[in-house]
Amino acid sequence: MKKLFSSLGFAAALASLPCIALGQTPTAEPAPVVEPPPAAPVAPIPEPTPEPAMVPVSPEPAVVAPPTPAEPPVEEEAPTPAPTFSGYVEAAYHINFSNPKNQDLVPLMGYYTPGGNTFVLHAAHLAINHSFNDNVSATIEIDAGFDASLNQSFPFLANDNGPFGNYFDIQEAYTTYKSGIFSLIAGKFATYEGIEVIEGPLNPTISRGYLYGLAEPVTHTGLKMHFTGDTVDFGIGLVNGWDAIVDNNNFKTFIFKLGLKPSDAFMVALSGTFGAEQASTALGHRLSLDLTGAWTASETFALWFQANYGMDNIGADSGNPDTVSWFGIGLQPTYTSEMFTFGGRLELFSDPDGARTGFGPDGTFINVTLTPGFILAQGFKVRAELRADIATEKYIGDINDPGKVQFTGALGAEYVF
Repeated sequence: MKKLFSSLGFAAALASLPCIALGQTPTAEPAPVVEPPPAAPVAPIPEPTPEPAMVPVSPEPAVVAPPTPAEPPVEEEAPTPAPTFSGYVEAAYHINFSNPKNQDLVPLMGYYTPGGNTFVLHAAHLAINHSFNDNVSATIEIDAGFDASLNQSFPFLANDNGPFGNYFDIQEAYTTYKSGIFSLIAGKFATYEGIEVIEGPLNPTISRGYLYGLAEPVTHTGLKMHFTGDTVDFGIGLVNGWDAIVDNNNFKTFIFKLGLKPSDAFMVALSGTFGAEQASTALGHRLSLDLTGAWTASETFALWFQANYGMDNIGADSGNPDTVSWFGIGLQPTYTSEMFTFGGRLELFSDPDGARTGFGPDGTFINVTLTPGFILAQGFKVRAELRADIATEKYIGDINDPGKVQFTGALGAEYVF
């Protein structure tokens, strides 16, 4: 028993040891000083080795390849300008009321008027124009038809194509050099004289008057110079003669024109020719003086006028000394609207010596022509013409029974492109 209590007391003493330890303040002993381990020896940083001083060296010149010469830029050739084309076709029916026989010519016929009762192809006309620049150009105008037989330059061809020659003609063909107001023209070209023109659709009537067919030439072949200003134009030239593509004598013909245009409403021009016009002789010169002009009253109405005086056989030898002369005047009113046109002609021609008409002596002729027209479509027009010719003597009308009055008519159609 005693031993049991001793054992329990010992055990309790053991259990109380931690509590006792917590209740006491322990005495602090100095912490041992821990020496840091010796630092590893650090190798000394070596001093940088100085680089050797740079010794300047003269640079060798760089080898540069010689420049390749620049090739000139290749200029592209401008395309050749294309030629321009224009023209017309004109046809008509003609009748001589005084003698409607188609095999009989019309005495003192209006130019481009055939026999008494027939259809006519007046012209199939083609114009070609070409220009490389503003300075140089060329023009070719070709006609085929009845008008060509009258327009062609002498000599007429003797063949079976008709009483006047070949129904084909190079109406005009010329080249032009232009610089400013100056122009130089060489080839075959229309005359300076007159107010009526070759091209039918540009003419106010279907037929032509006395002055166009008798008192002036149609074309010339040669060279001319022209100066064109705002109010004045002047031209001179040297040509083979009247309607002569090859000269028929050794004397050239001088042509000239002086035109004045003081306003847009009025213009006037004096033109003429002087030269030998007889075949195979340089004697007997011909002079033609022509005064033309126009008064443009409005955009639709204009009045054209012409006066012509001519002499022939001037300075002929003693074997043919007579000098002949003629004189004519004419008026042509024109009216043009969008659908209606009108062209008229009042003309007097005096040919006392019969030099131009073949009728004489004392042949004086009056012509009155009325030509209304209708524009049916763009470029297409129809016209009717009534013409009266009056003579002081019995020279006209029926070729088998001449009288003093002759009536002719025409109905035409034309297309312009």
